[in-house]
Amino acid sequence: MKYKILFACLLFSIWSSAQDCSKEILQKKPGTWKPGSKGSVANVSAADLAKEKAVTTAIHKMVSSNYQPAGCQITYGTSFGKSVSAGEHWIADPYYYSMYILRYLCDKKSKDPSKYYVDYSTPTTVTITANVIFCLNNLYATNLATDNFRGYLKLKERPVLKDGYYFMGEEVVGDYGTASEIKEYRWLITYNDTLPFSYLTRKEYLLIQKKRLEKDIKDSPGEKTYLDKYLKNISEYLSKPESELNKAAVCMWNEEQRFEKFVEEGTRGSFIAVKPNLNYYHKKLSMSSPQFFTVAYKVSHGDPVFEENIANIKKAVDFATLKNMLGK
Repeated sequence: MKYKILFACLLFSIWSSAQDCSKEILQKKPGTWKPGSKGSVANVSAADLAKEKAVTTAIHKMVSSNYQPAGCQITYGTSFGKSVSAGEHWIADPYYYSMYILRYLCDKKSKDPSKYYVDYSTPTTVTITANVIFCLNNLYATNLATDNFRGYLKLKERPVLKDGYYFMGEEVVGDYGTASEIKEYRWLITYNDTLPFSYLTRKEYLLIQKKRLEKDIKDSPGEKTYLDKYLKNISEYLSKPESELNKAAVCMWNEEQRFEKFVEEGTRGSFIAVKPNLNYYHKKLSMSSPQFFTVAYKVSHGDPVFEENIANIKKAVDFATLKNMLGK
C-alpha cells in the first residue's frame, strides 16, 4: 500500500510539473489569429474603400495562408484614409494592414500553475502599407508647401535595390544598446525598379533656402545682419560649377535655414532632401490602386517568440505577390 501511494504521488508530481507554465512550453504552443478593433476610415469614397478592403484582405490571406503563429496571438487590423489640408493634391489613397505579435505569458498571479495569458501590448509588429512611406509622410501629396513650409522631404539614407526591391534601411527605435534592442527594417516595392521620389539637387535646395531666408528678413528686419551671412553662404555656393550644383543635396538637420555647407551621405545628423517623383505615378488609376507598398518589420530582439515569428512572417510576405498587385 505504501509503495502504491508513493507511486501515485510520483505520477501526480510528474503530471503536475508537466502542466506547469514555462516560457519553453508557451513558445511551442500553437498560436492564433485575432481581428483587432476596426481601424479609422477618413476621406475615402465608398467605391475606393471597397477596393482598398479587398487589397488588405488579399494581403491577410497571403500571410495567414503561409504562416502559423507559435507562442503568440497575432492581432491584425486595417485603417484607411488621409487628412486633407488646403492646397494638397492626393495622387493615391494611403491605407494600412498591421500585425501585432502578442506573446503568451505565464500568469504568475494565478494559483493554477498552468495558466497563461496573452500579452497586452507588443514592441514587435509588421505593417504593410499601400501608397505610404513612413519616413516620407507627405510623399503622396504633391504640394510640399504644407510640409512645414520646407518644399522638400527628409530621407535618412538612400534606398538600396536588392533583388528587385528597395531596402530602405534599418533603425534602432527603442531599448538602445540592450539585448532587447528594438529595430525597424523597411522595404519598398515599386514599379519597374523605379522610385516614387527624386533627389533634390544642391541648386534646388539652395534656392529654397534662399527664398526662406529672404522671407525671414522681410518678416523680421532686425535679424537681417545675422541672416545675411547665411545668404552669403548660399550665394557663394550658387556660383560653383553646375557639376557641383547638380549633386544630391545632403544636409544637416540643424542647418536647414542656417545653411553652412553640404555634407557626405551617411554623416551623423544628416538627411537627403527629396520630393515626389510625379512621373512615377500612373495618373489614370483610381485612388484605391496600390502604386507602391512599404513593408516594415519592427522587432524586439533577444526574445525567441518575437525572433521566430518575425522570421516566419518574412517567409510568408511574398514581395513578388505584392508587386503583382501594383496598378490593379
